[in-house]
Amino acid sequence: MSNLAVLLFPQQHWKKLAFGFLAMALNCSLLLAGPLPPTSPLPSNVEIIQPKDMKRHLSFLASPELGGRYTFSAGNRIAARYLASQLEFFGFRGAIDGSFFQPVPFVTRETDFSHSTLAVGSGQTFTFGEDFLNFDFLGAPNSCDVNGELVFVGYGISNPENGYDDYKGLDTKGKIAVYLMSGTPRELNGKTIPDAARGVQAAAAHGCSGAVILPDVYWSNGWNQIKSIAAGRPRQRKLQLKTDSDDKDAARIPAVLASPKLATALLEHLKLSFETVRTQASAGDPVKPTGFGVTARLHVETKEYQEQAQNVVGILEGRDPELKKQFIVLSAHYDHLEASDKEIFPGADDDGSGTTAVLEIARAFAQGERPRRSVLVLFNTGEEMGLLGSNYFTENPPVKLEQIVADFNIDMIGRSRSPKDTNPEDAKLADLDSVYLIGPDKHSSELMQISEETNQDLTKLKIDYTYNNENDPSRLFYRSDHWNFAKRGIPVIFYFNGLHSDYHRSTDTVDKIDFEKMARVARLVYATSWRVANREQRLKIDKWNAAKPGIQIGEN
Repeated sequence: MSNLAVLLFPQQHWKKLAFGFLAMALNCSLLLAGPLPPTSPLPSNVEIIQPKDMKRHLSFLASPELGGRYTFSAGNRIAARYLASQLEFFGFRGAIDGSFFQPVPFVTRETDFSHSTLAVGSGQTFTFGEDFLNFDFLGAPNSCDVNGELVFVGYGISNPENGYDDYKGLDTKGKIAVYLMSGTPRELNGKTIPDAARGVQAAAAHGCSGAVILPDVYWSNGWNQIKSIAAGRPRQRKLQLKTDSDDKDAARIPAVLASPKLATALLEHLKLSFETVRTQASAGDPVKPTGFGVTARLHVETKEYQEQAQNVVGILEGRDPELKKQFIVLSAHYDHLEASDKEIFPGADDDGSGTTAVLEIARAFAQGERPRRSVLVLFNTGEEMGLLGSNYFTENPPVKLEQIVADFNIDMIGRSRSPKDTNPEDAKLADLDSVYLIGPDKHSSELMQISEETNQDLTKLKIDYTYNNENDPSRLFYRSDHWNFAKRGIPVIFYFNGLHSDYHRSTDTVDKIDFEKMARVARLVYATSWRVANREQRLKIDKWNAAKPGIQIGEN
């Protein structure tokens, strides 16, 4: 499961609701919706999913020899080959023009820290990684060599429509703008400020050649930690999507985030105190823009190269001449973390467990009665880097997105908490008879009903909706691969057993996996997806649909 993904969707301020009221609301919504179509029978071969087979797969996928299956590693490619060979043996066909491998192209930028500097005036030189970072501090900027006079533009807002403009009366063409990272002048309180009216976009619109952003209190206090993280991530990898445009990057001016040290040194040229200016900004007080009378040179050296990873995608064709044109998706990510010189991160639970479960569910579909709809199995890469493999898949699907009926995503179902476990890091790990479900009610009341009924008919697990609540700070609905389907209006269910003390550590090993529990959850996923695959009608979307314009993330 990805940590980076939660950064993309920061927690919003929601009205607090008790979990009991959430459950009540879900039940009421089902009642108000009226009678739903009857649920189809369970698959006759559901018991084909057995712990011994799951252990066989996982013992290979999480073995030391695969080194943790990092996205760009040989171990990852070996794991992909194993998954593809298993799908082919089961009777699936490759979904990408006959191949099981969907190439996922990345553009990688790597910054040369030692040759990337900001020289101010004639005597001060500041270095990348120590004194300043790319504004996206985990990223690598484009190479640049910018010379220009520094100009302080206060809040960096140009919004004349609301009677406010920090750039008014300043000559900024070809100059390097210096402005505050956060804060809003009192005159603009309660008013909407377009993105184009502030920050880097406003500086570019006023002819600036670069920008230096002064940190707020949060970034100042955490600077040592931030630069340490950035030092460990000198490379930035981003997907190379059809929607990408080199012109977008070319149109952006270089923008860097200053350290408290650099911010203090810059404002001293104006005989201003960084602390005083920041305090004024936090209160919305006037901050006077002015020229520095000092020139600076921002020089950044970055090399760029292409890399490639791969999703593994297979299709089992349905038996119904018409319904086989629709698909249910079974997904899990098979990548994990990069090994260091001292340790590897096997990722037995995260997400070897989900990958193994999807393999066995695929086998069950292939060896049982053929479902009416087709089954698409998707093993994603790059999840740990921010859900990148599933993002690429949904941007470049081998079938039309409107043909996909639902996504059933599995991430971390291999562990269960013993009654004797007192480790606080395991406090929210599901027990032997529980599983967390996230998302079944977000789009379709029918999917929620099928999920609940299937559990009662088959596994009788205790389903916990804690993480389904938008108020939960973990924001797990946005942190695994189902999100890239959900945000495009496709119903999803995310199956999850909870975080634990071995999450993203070298101790996430096969010997700690509860294969009996894993098999129970996998049978639940199989039976639920089987019923959806065999319905006469596709799921009715009667609730939030993220694909509709004007609907905000998090609405129900």
